[in-house]
Formats: sequence, C-alpha cells, structure tokens
Amino acid sequence: MATTAENPDIHICIVGAGIAGLQCANVLLERSVRVTILEARDRIGGRICQSDGLGYSVDLGPQWIHTSGHNPLLQLAKETNTPLHTWNDINNLYDEDGTLLEKSRGDRIFDLVWQIIGEALDFSRENGVHIPESLSLFDFFKRRAKEIFPGQNEDQRALLNLCQMWGAYVGHPVTKQSLRFARLESCCVGDEVILTGTYEAILNRIARRPLASANLKFNKRVVGIEAAEDAREQRQLVTLRTDDGETQSYDEVILTIPLGWLKRRHQEAFSPALPTRLSQAIENISVGHLEKVFITFPKAFWTTTTVPTDTTDTTDTTDSDTAAAAAEVDNTPGYFNFFAPNYSTEHNPHRWPQEAYNLAAYAAPNKHPTLLFYLYGDCAQHVVNLSVATATVATAAPAAAPAAPAAPAHADGEGGSTLTLHPSGPGTTHPLYPFFAPYIAKLPNYKPDAPDCVPTRILNTTWQLDELAGNGSYINYQVPIEDAEADMRCLRDGVGAKRKVWFAGEHTSPPEESGTATGAYLAGEEVAGRILKIRGIIE
Repeated sequence: MATTAENPDIHICIVGAGIAGLQCANVLLERSVRVTILEARDRIGGRICQSDGLGYSVDLGPQWIHTSGHNPLLQLAKETNTPLHTWNDINNLYDEDGTLLEKSRGDRIFDLVWQIIGEALDFSRENGVHIPESLSLFDFFKRRAKEIFPGQNEDQRALLNLCQMWGAYVGHPVTKQSLRFARLESCCVGDEVILTGTYEAILNRIARRPLASANLKFNKRVVGIEAAEDAREQRQLVTLRTDDGETQSYDEVILTIPLGWLKRRHQEAFSPALPTRLSQAIENISVGHLEKVFITFPKAFWTTTTVPTDTTDTTDTTDSDTAAAAAEVDNTPGYFNFFAPNYSTEHNPHRWPQEAYNLAAYAAPNKHPTLLFYLYGDCAQHVVNLSVATATVATAAPAAAPAAPAAPAHADGEGGSTLTLHPSGPGTTHPLYPFFAPYIAKLPNYKPDAPDCVPTRILNTTWQLDELAGNGSYINYQVPIEDAEADMRCLRDGVGAKRKVWFAGEHTSPPEESGTATGAYLAGEEVAGRILKIRGIIE
C-alpha cells in the first residue's frame, strides 16, 4: 500500500462528529489527509450521548453491543475498561390482567419467541423476494402460534403478546416489520451485552485523533450541498453552505447526517437534486421511533435476595471490598414484560405493551435502583408528548464550549429531558408517573404507601423531536418495502463516484450491523477507504 497521497493538499470535509464521522476521520488522518469536520451541535457524539439527570450518568442513545463475530466496539469497550453486563435468564411476564405467568410457562413462551424470530430470519433468507411485500413478521408469528399451539388459544395469545417485544429492537411494532427483509435485522439475534457505564470512554477513544488533528468546527449546521453532476471528471470542488451564511469548498464531502434528516431535507439541500433512484432509497428506508424512560427509586424494592456468584460485568476489581461488591448479583428478574394491559385503560387506552430492565441487577458500583423502560412507535410518541407538554423542571449537564478539544457527549435538552421530582414531594404527582404506575405496582414487594416504592427521578428521551438526530432513533424495514437491499446499496454508493459526495452512518452500515453504533463505525471506516482508493492514496 502507498503511504502518502499523490496530492498532499487534498481537503476532505466530514459533516457530523458522531461515531461514523469520527472513525471516517481516523482513517483519513492516518494517511495524512487534511480533514475538516463540521458539527451542528456543540459537542461530539451525535446520538451517542449521556445525561447526569438521574444523579449518575446514563446513555440516552445506544447502550448495547452485539458480541457475535468481530465487533470493534466490543474490543474498544475492553480496552477502555468499560463495564459490560449480560442479563440473566430470569424474566417476569405479566398477562393482560396483570397476573404473573408461572415460571415454566413464561420461560417456554419466551424461548419460543426467540426461536420463531430465528425461523423468520431463516425464512427471509431462503425466500427473499418471493415473500409478499405486505407480509409482516407478526403474520409469521400468527401462523407459527397456530402450528405450535393448535386449539390452545391462551398460549397462542401469550405468544402473540410477547412477540411485541420485537418493537423495542427495531423502534416500531412487530406488525410493521417486513418479513421479506427480516434477515436485515439479524444483528438483533444472538449474544449481546449492555454497557453498565456509558459509551463515553469508547467515544473519547475514537475521537482522540480527530480532536487532535482535524479542524473540528462546532455549531456549524450544513443547509446546502452543491456538487456538479460530473464534479470528479471536471475536477470541481464540492461547496457547502451553513446556516450562518458561510460557504466553503472541498475536494470530497462525506455526509454522516442521519437518514431522518435526509428524508426531511434532501430535496431542498442538494443542488442539483439527487438522482431519482437515490431519492427513492431515502424515502423507502424507514426510521424507527425508540425512546427510553429511566425511573429511579430510593431503593430497588423489587429485588429479593442476592447471591454470591461470578459477575458477568467486565469491571476489573483490585481490592477485596470492591470484588465482594461486584460478586453480589441480584437473582431477581433482569427483564419485566407486561402484555397488552387491560388494567390501565385510563392512561393507556390503546393497551400498548410495556417492558422494563432492572438496572439494580448490575454489579457494583454501577447498580442503581432504576427501571429502564423501552418505548416504540405510537406509545413512544404519546409519552414524549406527555413529557413535553408537562415538563417544568429540566436538569442539564452544561454543554462543552466549542473551543474545548474534548467536548463531552452530555446532551440533556437534545435527545433527552430530565423531569426531576422535588425531594420532599409526593412522587405520584410526577406528570409521567400515572402512565407507568400500573406496571410498577405489579412488581415484587410493591406497597403503595411505602416510600421506597415512590420514584425520585424520571428521565425520558425525546429523540423524535431532535432534528439533528433525524427525528428518530435508527433505521428499520417496514412493510410494504419492495427491495430494501437495493435501497441500502444505493445509499452506500451515494453520488461519490461522480459528484464526490458520500453518505455514511448506521443507514449505510454492513447488513450484519444494520442500524447499530457498530454499523455506523464500520460505515465511516469503509467510505474513507473508498475515497483513499479513488484518490490513489491506497491500493
């Protein structure tokens, strides 16, 4: 491979300092390419950001890492001593009346859901375009439920209730998941870990070189991209216009802007307009609406006993006290699922199912008396609207000044808002509490008058209101999409070969990491490599 550029003055602009943009910059800077990064926010990270609104730091965006195959973010987690957790196999499932399913029955239903998802992915791989585009993953579940439980309506119903959990993986209900392209969600199946700390150390490691060597400009929102149809052949530059009226031209431009932004802005932002097929691809791929709600209590009242065992967290322990604390693992459920409830119709008339993770199951020092609810689709929109309509108190970590070279990815007021209860006030007056109270009341050891059962703080994300996040979470594939794979190839190709404008992000990721932080990282790396090859900098 060559190690120096034919043109040492080549100047490449990356729009966006999220994980895709930062890793793209790493690859280019390694080859001594001049790099400018324009970031619309006052911080790095994009959708990877944290909030301290609960009294400790939590990720508002990505929080999971898939461990199958070679995952560079898993390696970075280990290198940065970022603590990880693998959930136990203890799950509490509550039926539509709020009754806890007997453990053996619940375990069987839970295992069947994942078995059928695996079958659906295989069916998608084997049959592809022969599957009617109108068929959803839920349609596949309905057929399998009848085959597995013939004439057993209650078990069929339980299975179809629990399969709704897929919505928290893709950001929309299972009824909208394309069966034809279910295989593109294969990253959701298999082993995975959750970060019990945050992505901050991983992000800072990725950002180290760009912060030191790139020209990183904060608060620069790109609103116009001008590139001639034959810019490469004519050796013309690409011109960017920012919302402050400034223009600047570059040899190549890499847009790591979320797909949701492209959906809303591409027709007005590009001059000339993008090719019709590329515009169609942007419209065809969907953007999920996944939100988080963290609810913290004085104590984790739902826990029962702890048992000494080997911790699944990767935190290093250096003294006996810390080691003993890390070895205490809660043997209560790590996961709670509430089937479409008919006992909370006042605040949930649509009977949206709910699910929560037990963050008290983490090993010390990262365990907290907190429940993490995942919401998606219309339910997520409803809760976001509730929080925005009633939010009166916001706790925010101060944003880093643009000049700070290590701007942290703390972002209250962007992708997340914190609604804090008055320390001495009744927690039941919190505006979001009535929505979640019926499910909290089903947890073990709950007593309505017990102080430990009253939340102290609630933090909820509002990604769908964040234009810079594309008003959503990440991509998914909804019925009746016709050819998602061709659409994804079109997005990956962009118009770089002719116009010198490229796309990178979780929406251009490899199929095995579609819509993930790892996918964004790999996409940034891949597009930088393509440019270096075209420019003759590498072979």
